[in-house]
Amino acid sequence: MEQAAKRRKQLKDFAADDPPKTIGKNAGASSWPDLSPPSSSRKKLEAEAEEEEEEEVVEDDEEEDLEGEEDEEEEEDELSLQVDEDGRICSSTGHLTNSMIFDPPMRVWDNFVAPEHVEGLRGCCENCFKVKPSKGRYSSGKTFWADWNQVARCELEALALAILRKHCPKPAGVAGVEWWTLCLESDANVGWHWDRDYVLEDSGVNIHPMLSTVTYLSQSAGHVSTVVLDVLSPPSRDPKQPVSLSAAGTPVSCITVCPLAGRHLVFDGRFLHGAPAQEALKADDPGSQSMTMRVTFLANIWVGHKPANASPLPPELQGFSSAGSLTDVTGKTGNVLVENPTQVQPMKSAAVGSKPRVFPLEGGQLRAQLPAAPMEPKKDSHPVIMSTVNCSWTPARRATRKKK
Repeated sequence: MEQAAKRRKQLKDFAADDPPKTIGKNAGASSWPDLSPPSSSRKKLEAEAEEEEEEEVVEDDEEEDLEGEEDEEEEEDELSLQVDEDGRICSSTGHLTNSMIFDPPMRVWDNFVAPEHVEGLRGCCENCFKVKPSKGRYSSGKTFWADWNQVARCELEALALAILRKHCPKPAGVAGVEWWTLCLESDANVGWHWDRDYVLEDSGVNIHPMLSTVTYLSQSAGHVSTVVLDVLSPPSRDPKQPVSLSAAGTPVSCITVCPLAGRHLVFDGRFLHGAPAQEALKADDPGSQSMTMRVTFLANIWVGHKPANASPLPPELQGFSSAGSLTDVTGKTGNVLVENPTQVQPMKSAAVGSKPRVFPLEGGQLRAQLPAAPMEPKKDSHPVIMSTVNCSWTPARRATRKKK
């Protein structure tokens, strides 16, 4: 608009210089030299000014159209984020759970990762865990994202995509995997939590992945076990009751998974889980740092939604290592996993007689009567235990001052 205004001003300046006309006997003659531009020049300036003004108007309209389209896209994204009767993400046309298995809701496989890849992947996890660490709400480190149909750019992304395509071979919508690594001391605690889109959580909405997975890349008698509880969070966050458990207690299904290198756990993404610290036992190989560290690869499967907290893969993590057998799997991630892994049949155990334990959860206290920590009768025994436990949740008590 500034250029057009300059053109208009230039035309006015030229018009101001036009000579005054005389009246009388000398009518038709001019006493002033004609300083106005030729008519052809005036027409040219007018045309240029109008053309530039029209172009700027078009640009403004295009910017408004783009802003409108972006607003419409945001509205469409908001409208498309729907949940079905089970609290899972769905679309306006129906469920997005096609090709995925939810029954039984907690499953474990041994020899899931090809044995020749375990050591290399463990090293990659340790390196990844050191990249741009940030203190998260429940664990340290960042989460990364990979689309279902993309090509793997490193060993860990190859593993993430293989897990995604294993559990969601034919997605019913746009699908991807959110992944990260944990490399902790053997007896380190992983707090109780739900996997969610934590950005939406801060907005008061609880959106969970379809499936959550844990892949174990180390083993030791001292490593804490993963515990998953069939406890769902409310779809909307209620500050007064953020946990759907009564103070009186509710019996829920529970699975306790002892780490074993190459083992894989998958469970309903809506379930509460953690790795509560327990009395550590001696490690199998105290001299090996990799084996005394509890190394796990976490991957959540999303369909119909991408969590806003997932980050792009940083350049320093892209690229396959020069050494190792995973350098040839670019775009072909199937050989990271064993074709026919061994599904583990959990041991049945009751929590009767075990002492209830209290854990922090959502600003209150989770009380759970978990089964006793599995004592391994054999060095090579890493049990998976299924049980029914009693759980309750109570809000934290506010301290009150006594009146003097």
